[in-house]
Amino acid sequence: MICPSCGYDNIEGADRCDDCMTPLFNRDAPRADSAAGMARSAMEEDLRKLENEFLAVTPDTSASDVVNQMKQARLGCALVLDDGKLVGIFTERDLLSKLTGRTAQPPTTPVKDLMSADPEVLRETDSIAVALNKMSIGRYRHIPVQKSDGSYCVTSIKHVLKHLAQSQW
Repeated sequence: MICPSCGYDNIEGADRCDDCMTPLFNRDAPRADSAAGMARSAMEEDLRKLENEFLAVTPDTSASDVVNQMKQARLGCALVLDDGKLVGIFTERDLLSKLTGRTAQPPTTPVKDLMSADPEVLRETDSIAVALNKMSIGRYRHIPVQKSDGSYCVTSIKHVLKHLAQSQW
């Protein structure tokens, strides 16, 4: 590594210039205008920048129907809407914890009895950083997002990571 102060050719990985003792350890650190800066700006974008797909079901839909719809749509959750109002979310975690094991409910059970009621909801104007923080703290992989027109969609950790990865390049 060439010392920016004296021009001495140091061995790679040296912390200080062998000739003038100038520190060399932060020479390769990312700058604000580099990829780290791009990641930061991507985190500040609002949720409208993410792909947002979702499946909506009614509260009386049977669990087996919801699971089949989720499987067909290749989605990890379904929003439970009652006359357009969000009343819950049914996720893969609900499926595993409530439809399997010794305390398993029958597959004909209405999804309203298995869903996570009154889920936390973000607005589409919330930042990606807010969504990531809520997902991390709440241990969610999916979180409902209310759009400005009152409708809903879902964002997921998969969508956040995909957006961040695409923002880097």
